[in-house]
Formats: sequence, C-alpha cells, structure tokens
Amino acid sequence: MGLLTSVASIPAAAQEVSSPPTPSSSRPVPAGSATLGDRPEPAIDFRGADGGAMSPEIQRKVIEQLRKEPLPPAPTPPPRLTRPGVEQKAVTGPDGDVVVSGQRARGSVLGSFPPERSFSPLDIRALGVNNIGDLLDAIRPQVSSDRGREDGDPVVLLNGKRISSFLEIAKFPTEAIERMEIFPEELSLRYGFPADQKVVNVVTFERYAAGVGQIDHATSTDGGRDTSSADANYLRIRNDTRFNLNGEYNRASALLESQRDIVRDPNIVDDGRFRTLLPRTEQFALTGTVSGNVVKGVSSTLNGRVQASSTRSLFGLAGDRPLTRDTDASVLHLGTVSSGSAGQWSWTLTGNYDRATADTFTDPGRIAGTRDVARSVNSFTNADLLLSGSPLKLPAGPASLSVRGGVEFRDFNARSSLSGNDGRTKLSRDRTAVQASLDLPITRARPQRANGLGSLSVNANLEVEDLSDVGVLRTFGYGLNWSPLRGISFIASMTDEDGAPTVEQLGAPLVVTPNVRTLDFTRREAVDVTRVFGGNPALRPDNRHVTRLALNLQPLRATDFTVSINYIRTRTDDPIAVFPIATPDIEAALPDRFVRDSDGRLLRIDTRPLNFERSSQDQMRWGLNFTRPLGAVPPGLQNANVRVIGGGEVGLQGALPPGARVIRPEAGSAAARRVENLTSRLIFSIYHTWRFRDEIIVREGAPVLDLLNGSAIDNRGGRPRHEVQAQAGAFKGGLGARITATWQSGTYVRGLAATADGAAGNLRFSDYGRMDLELFANLADQFGGASAPGWLKGARIGFNVDNLFNSRPAVRDDNGSTPFNVQPSFLEPLGRSLKFSLRKIF
Repeated sequence: MGLLTSVASIPAAAQEVSSPPTPSSSRPVPAGSATLGDRPEPAIDFRGADGGAMSPEIQRKVIEQLRKEPLPPAPTPPPRLTRPGVEQKAVTGPDGDVVVSGQRARGSVLGSFPPERSFSPLDIRALGVNNIGDLLDAIRPQVSSDRGREDGDPVVLLNGKRISSFLEIAKFPTEAIERMEIFPEELSLRYGFPADQKVVNVVTFERYAAGVGQIDHATSTDGGRDTSSADANYLRIRNDTRFNLNGEYNRASALLESQRDIVRDPNIVDDGRFRTLLPRTEQFALTGTVSGNVVKGVSSTLNGRVQASSTRSLFGLAGDRPLTRDTDASVLHLGTVSSGSAGQWSWTLTGNYDRATADTFTDPGRIAGTRDVARSVNSFTNADLLLSGSPLKLPAGPASLSVRGGVEFRDFNARSSLSGNDGRTKLSRDRTAVQASLDLPITRARPQRANGLGSLSVNANLEVEDLSDVGVLRTFGYGLNWSPLRGISFIASMTDEDGAPTVEQLGAPLVVTPNVRTLDFTRREAVDVTRVFGGNPALRPDNRHVTRLALNLQPLRATDFTVSINYIRTRTDDPIAVFPIATPDIEAALPDRFVRDSDGRLLRIDTRPLNFERSSQDQMRWGLNFTRPLGAVPPGLQNANVRVIGGGEVGLQGALPPGARVIRPEAGSAAARRVENLTSRLIFSIYHTWRFRDEIIVREGAPVLDLLNGSAIDNRGGRPRHEVQAQAGAFKGGLGARITATWQSGTYVRGLAATADGAAGNLRFSDYGRMDLELFANLADQFGGASAPGWLKGARIGFNVDNLFNSRPAVRDDNGSTPFNVQPSFLEPLGRSLKFSLRKIF
C-alpha cells in the first residue's frame, strides 16, 4: 500500500523530507532563480521513518540525488479552508506580503451552496464498497429525500457537471473518487431538475487506470434461495478523457412457499410446492462509456448499455398442472452529454434514447398447452439544453440564472392475447418543457467585519411543460437560503407542482392473472382471486403542494459532525395510486373494482391505477453524522489531501500532481503506525422520521383514511409513525466492519368486523427491526503491506450477514391469530442471508 499526499496540504515538519519554513524555502522560486546546484544550500534536516536523524553519509547521498532530480519547493500551507469547494492560493505581493485569494476547487458545483456532507477518499475507503452505485446504497439515508414523488434517489453530478444518466458512472470504482459532496434539494434547480432530489457531486481524480473484478455468492440460512453475481470493470481517466467498460451477470433461484414455515389454510389446497415467494431471475448487462474533448473547450461523453433479463414465477395448480408466468425483458440505453462555456455562461447539452421490451407468458389455467401473451415496447428519446450564468451583479454578489429547455418523445406499444381475445394498445407522448431558476443574493457574510444577517439569498423558479396527451402543466416555487453564522444554514422553500400519469399507467396492456392469493379483510379469509392488471386511460394529472423547512448544523469546527432537521408538509389533489387492499372502507368507496359470488366470496379485483380524491402528509426527519480517525493523527495531516493507492493503478507514479509525494512506510515502523491512524475511520449516523399526519380520501364524501391510526392501503398495515435508520462502522489496518440497523413502529388495521367463527376484527402489525452486518479485509494489509505478494495487492474479501437476527414482521388479531396472507414468511420471505465476496484490483 502506498500513501499519496499533496505537499501543499502538509506542513514541512510532517514530510518525510522536510525543511524549516524559512523565506528561501517556503516561497515559490521565481523563474530564472538559482537551483539547488548553484545557490547556497539551506539548512535541511533529513529524518527516517522512525523520526530519527539520518546518518551524514545517507544525507549526502540524498542531497546528491536532489541535485539530479530537484523536487518542487514546499510552500507554506495556506490557512484552513473556510468553506468546502473553495481552494485558497497564496500569492506574494509587490511588498513581500502574502495575499490569500480564494478560487473554486476543481469539480465544484454551480452556485454557493455549502455541502451538507463531504467525503474524502479515506472516508469512502473505510466503507468497503465496490463502486459508486454501491456507495450511494451504503449511505442511502444521507442522500435520499422525502420531498419527491418517487423513492428519493439523488441527482448525481460528475465533477460538478450534469451526466446523461446515472448509468454513465454507476460502475466507476470508488478508488477513482477524489471527493464526494451531498447538497440540499434546492441545488437541483441550478441543473434543471425539480427541487425534490438531493444532489450528489462526485469528483474523480484527474488520472486513474485500473481493472476491477468482483464475484459474490449469497444464500439464505433458511434455505431455498441462492444468488450469485460477477462483475468486471475497467476504468481509465486522463483529465477530461475517460473510458469505462463494465460487464455484470446475476442469477437467483426461486423461493417456494413450501420452503418456508407457512401454516396452510385448511380451506385452500396445499399447493405450496407450486407457488413462488420470490421468482427465479437471471440478468446480464454490458455498459460502456467514452469521454473526451472532441472540440477544443467542449467535453463530450457517449455511453451505452444493453441488458437482458428473465424471470419465472409459479402461482398454483390447475388440476395437476402447475401454473407459471415467464417474463423476458431487454433494455437498450444510449446517452450523450456535451458541455462547455461561452464567456460568463456555461452550457450543457444532454440526450438519451431508451428502448425497453417485455414479453409476458401466463398459463390461464383453463386449457392445457395454451398461454396468455402480453408484449410491450416502450421507447423514449429526449434532449435537454441547460444554460447557467450570471445576468447581473448585486451588492451582495452575482445573481445566478439557470434556464433549461427540453423535448421528449415517448412511444408505448402493447398487445395482448387473453383467452383468444386479442387486444392492442398504442400510446405516444410528446413533451416540451422550459424551466428557469433565479437566485438573488441579498446579503453576504463578511469575515473582516460584523454582519448581523450573514449570507442570505432567495430563489424563484418556474417550469411550464406541454404534454401532447395531457395538456399544459405548471410548476412554480420559491425559497430562501440563510446562513447567519459559519456552520449554520437554514432553508425554507415551497413548490406547487402538476404531475401527469405515466404512459404505462395510462395504457399498460391488460393482464389477467388467476389464482392470486389475497387476504379478504371484509370476510377475514384468504382466497385465490383473479387479479386484473394494466393501464387506466381515465387517470387525471395530480397537483402537489410541498412546503419544506430545513436546518443544517456543523457545530464543531475541527470535527466531522453534522446535524440536519427537515420538516415537510405535502398536500396532493387527485393523487395517482396503485390499487389498495380489499378492506371494507376501500370496497365501500370503490364497489365497481370488486366482484363477489352469491355467498359473498371474493372472486375478482381490478387493480389498475386510479386517482384518489386527496392526500395529506406532515413529517419531520432529523439526522446525525459523525466521522473521525481511530487514533492520533500527526499534526498538520488532519486536512491533508491524502489518497491510498494499491495494485493496478497503472501509470499513477509517472503522473503525480505537482507537489505530490508517495510515502511507502515500512511495516511496523513509526511512519506505518501514523499512516494507519490517518487512514482509519470511526463512523456513526442515525436518521429518524416522525410522521404527524398521513391521510387519504378515496372519493369525495368517503371517510378519511388515517394511515397512522388504523387505516391501510396495502398488506403492511398502514404507515408507521416512526422510522429509524442507523449505521455504525470502524476501519483500521485494512479491517472494516459496518452495522446497519432499521426499525419502524407498529401499525394497526382497525374497524374490521368479527367473522362468524369469532375471529376478532382488529389487526396489529408489530414493531419491526432488522440489522445487517458487513465485514471486510484488505488482504495486502494483513500479509505484509507494501511487501505483500503481488497477487494479494488490491484484493479484498467480504462477508455480509443481512437480517442478522432473522427477524420478520408479526401480525396478530385480538385473539392472537394470524391471517393466512400476512404470515411472517409472506411479509419477509428471505430471512437471514449470508454473502461472500472477493474483489481484486488489477
């Protein structure tokens, strides 16, 4: 293992070869000045790895070597950065004074938003993850947002610029990352995105080249499910030129009901050997990216991905024949992005083409040898142009304006053959959109004199989009960003947004699936029903009104400790939703979606999407993050730009940045112990979501469904009032461990009538928590360090235990009984699983 450090970031006393900070050695040597060979030699003190003085003979040899290959002088380190993303540069003025000026660090984002969190290469190394996609999964609580419509995935930038899609960089090895920063949702407006996703900026090293291979195998300790995967990646970076190629293969075996402890319903045929809890899956994907400066001053990237997958599910018996559903899917993606600047304005042009094909074959259960067939082809093309710059300067600083214009073309074609009845669906959507976001600085912090307001800026944004199948939709918002003191920032924002249903929600092909086991909450029994899936052309756009208040604190100047508090209030008219479960309240509001026989037994449910009348949510989410080295760090190295290098980083030593040094301490030496402390990490984070309100009105005049107090729209039993996500980890000497824990409070389904056999009506879903454990070891660090065999360098083994305590949700009625469809193995089929992994950098 080698340690690459930047001399400009390390005081002279901390270098392996150091000189006292005299005027002759601490300032850059002007052009034409005498070199080491023809000017008086300054007093130089050479010390070994243990800190002791070298012998005169060794010092003489070192001086002779420096005469042949002089090193650049080590300037006096500049003052500690006052704001992430800003580099300070010391310049000697005409009077001999040192003038410190600020400049934006390479890869900085647009605007002046300070990051909520920053990760150095050592922080990332301590997590033991393979690539950027795995890294974002590992820190998901920190990068997710509860403000948006979807699952809260962040906007990801590369070196401060937009990318065509996340696929472009998802498989980049984490060793290529120089730093990673997390920004609040409001920054996404600067890049032409809605303000409902956090922004993650990944900055790569200017030079990197390595191949990475990883294999994984996981198995469930309860048996029945095995998964295997293999991943191979090559990445080469030379300034603005990049080349990346990644191949991956995954497969998983099916998990059957008969392989879990499921109590069979005596009124239903025991066909657990022919029903899958988890389907059999297989997937292959190949991704490639190439980037460079095709035209001077213009950086361009082209990336592509092909993916093929198949799944097989079993859903019971028809006589003595098992019923199956097979789905074959393929995905093609092409993306491109170009960026450049013109004067004070920067521009980014992105384009994408995606084509997804899915074929579904379902046994109808009526006639042997016949199958229902559904096929869909979804194609998507888009192009966006983003312009960013400053239209004017105000007393507090330059105003910032971002304008994005885009077009999209989507075609959806589907056909189905159900019981000999053929159906076709052809939908298209053309979309044009214009978005503008303006930031105006009102006041700015002035370190040299008191300013009671600190930094204050306001924002206004507007988007207008025209959809060929829906009409004109509008989104507008405004907000403020205030930082009264260093380490304190406050954000208040409001967004009013129109949202259209997707083309798939409008026109997905009709799929009728028999024998779907369903819990009928009205009769308190498990039944096999026919479910209807597909699109609903009668869906209407919804309208969301979101208010957000956010406070971010960094209370300790010299410690990586952050606190975040967010309050979000959401009101939605005509929300679009998947069809809920069969409770008495839902059936009373939507009677046309259910079919029962003359005895009241449930036969059929139409589960196509629909519009509810209204929904309301209020919640607060707060979190803490803490990171520090394990052990004492040498003075001056706490904020050094340090990078650990291992096997396979081709050409690195011949392309070090100016002033960089490679330190290869001998195993067991004092320098090795200092490096071990420097590269170690103790990590802790916790996030708590507290919901105050979560209500739905299905139809005008229907009762309010309080999801926090007894109502439910899915088999999970409503919405938990409290959710906690916590993570703790440690890394030192090449050994790492990380524990991730999640917990949610219990929920209820109330108001269910007791059945004739006396079963009580209410259901309680208990509190549920799970814990995942990850262990990993860098093999070279355990077997000799820098002197380890070459085949061990860059190698890492991992062992994961997901769901460490094999926990599953528990559901009971007032008599202590569990309905068939909410047994623990239905809600959490897999249980505990063990995963072994081997990773190697070449």
